[in-house]
Amino acid sequence: MSHIEIHEIKGRKYKYEVTNYRTGKKVKHKWKYLGPVEPLNKRKNPNAGRKPEIFIKPINEKELKTLETATKSNYAFTRDRAKILILSSEKFSPKQIAEKVSCEKRKVRKAIKAFNVKSIAALQRGKAKGATPKFDELKKKIILMHFSKPPISFDYHFTTWTLPRFRKHLMDYNIVSSISIERLRQILDETGIRLKRSKRWQYSPDKDFHKKNLK
Repeated sequence: MSHIEIHEIKGRKYKYEVTNYRTGKKVKHKWKYLGPVEPLNKRKNPNAGRKPEIFIKPINEKELKTLETATKSNYAFTRDRAKILILSSEKFSPKQIAEKVSCEKRKVRKAIKAFNVKSIAALQRGKAKGATPKFDELKKKIILMHFSKPPISFDYHFTTWTLPRFRKHLMDYNIVSSISIERLRQILDETGIRLKRSKRWQYSPDKDFHKKNLK
């Protein structure tokens, strides 16, 4: 058997759970401390520190029908977001919605905030921001300007550009820090430029001839 006892120590009252048990002919007591009767640091506001509940703005019948139709969409993003918004309109909390839709509470709050700003447009996934182009229009113009000049004007011994030669030239002159052969080909193709094939070909038994020819 167990019962609760309250004892006063230095003017404050504390609760203990006392369990009685028998050992032979003797009855012993086991004490378990439960804490003060009146905690000093009692929170006045039980909701302090919690994020306020968030719901979608009032919707009309047309918006509700659109959301109901969207719950049958073939796209998971649209389907899940429509379910979240309908449940929010029924005053379910983000935590309850997350449990019903089997998703994170953060996803629920994001969907509600998006709808409150964009309305029905929030059912469509936004396009991801593209990466900043490595070669802007100015950089491309400089590349094309160098390509328009014959190699001899840069004191090279060859008379025509090849992609490997021109790539090395651009890096040697600090026009670009790096560029692939394929990307260089694309930049030239965008303006319709084609490489001129040299009429004279040189051969050498030297196995490093190709590398030396680029210099």
